[in-house]
Amino acid sequence: MATPYVHNLSLEIGHVFGLPVYWYGAIYTVGFLGVFGWFALRRGRLGWTMADVTELSVLMALGILIGGRVFDILVYEPGYYREHPLDALNWWVGGMASHGVMLGGVVGVFLFCRLRRKPFLIAADELTVPAAFLMGIGRIGNFIEGGVIGSVTAMPWGVVFPGVDEPRHPVALYDGAKNLILVPLLILVLRRWPAGRGVATGAFLFLYAGLRVLVDLFRDYEGGWLGIGQGQYFNLIMAAVGLLVLVRALRRRTTATPYVSPEPRRVNPLLAAVFVFLCLYPLGIPTSWTKANIETIRGEEPVETRP
Repeated sequence: MATPYVHNLSLEIGHVFGLPVYWYGAIYTVGFLGVFGWFALRRGRLGWTMADVTELSVLMALGILIGGRVFDILVYEPGYYREHPLDALNWWVGGMASHGVMLGGVVGVFLFCRLRRKPFLIAADELTVPAAFLMGIGRIGNFIEGGVIGSVTAMPWGVVFPGVDEPRHPVALYDGAKNLILVPLLILVLRRWPAGRGVATGAFLFLYAGLRVLVDLFRDYEGGWLGIGQGQYFNLIMAAVGLLVLVRALRRRTTATPYVSPEPRRVNPLLAAVFVFLCLYPLGIPTSWTKANIETIRGEEPVETRP
């Protein structure tokens, strides 16, 4: 029988000016740059300026960071934060939730569309490709930090995670592969049904969440509601919403028309600086779970976090 892989990967990439830089947080940095790059490449098709791309990227990054944090605190780790309320203000203790990341990102895009009078459906359809990319590489970050583990397995690719005795399914890699496969598929969807129809949005929601329901059958949520992992409830809701959006989009005969600003706008240097800051900010996030909480759950000795 093959010896299972023992997970002993370092959370840190290294140190900059004495501060640790984490693999998990770096994934958000890459994801934010991916969103910016995708919309920069597509701006001609959308009738957008680089100012539009920058503003969207800033609002989406803010939505992701706030949504992921708040969702984790309220849904996944409320007990810990009731006992340590001040930790809710500290990003360096860890704690981000993928469903909150997606919800916050959508809110950010919606606010941008309202602010700049852009059709939300066009932006949402275009967003599906970088969103799938972000969620895909995000799971690689989850595997490196060891926060998302699977159920017990005897398969030769089982992984022994810190604080967990038996080999587990590397479910983060399963989900990451699933998300990255969606990237070329969604590009093909956008070629067949251009942004503004809603087909790409429906397909992303349905395929992302529907397939995740299957993947998460191999996941140990290390907590849940009524014996079911919290995320599965949101997966099922998202899949149902995606199916409804997809059916309506395929029946829709019209496509939203891009709104082109009457006068070109230049990128605001201050806003560009804010985006750079938001790309650097996540580098201090070590884990998807709050480090001290997950170490307690798994029976490890607490590791002091940076003040």
